[in-house]
Amino acid sequence: MKARIAIFATVLSLAAGVAQADYLARNGMIAVGNPARAGYVEVFQKALAGPSDYWCAAGEYVRYAARQPGTTRMYIVRGLGPSQVRRGRSAVVFSFVKYDDIPTMSDAEKGYSVSDSRPGYNLSAGHATAFCSDSLKKFRKYGF
Repeated sequence: MKARIAIFATVLSLAAGVAQADYLARNGMIAVGNPARAGYVEVFQKALAGPSDYWCAAGEYVRYAARQPGTTRMYIVRGLGPSQVRRGRSAVVFSFVKYDDIPTMSDAEKGYSVSDSRPGYNLSAGHATAFCSDSLKKFRKYGF
């Protein structure tokens, strides 16, 4: 019986080592990398969050957790939906690696508003983090 407990404890500790750590962005949103697909980042849903809030958290993850330069392009893979890494959560999925299945979108197609739901919509990580100060002010105003 002791051997089974020891094996179980070892398996749990190995599984914990594989799990991705949460990144808490300045605006209080949580981003996490997807260990199954390099470059994928999920930003979990938060009450009152809009597109620029998701971009802020994803941009900070790319720059500070993944240690990529501000010029790194980030793409929306999928709008808000079930998380691929955390059961029971909803998230927007971004990628800072341009995979072939991510559509290419011209500046004209992007338009003037920021999207958190159009696959292929892209910004640089530096541009995304520029949304953070407004995002932080908004969440502080509402007590988050």
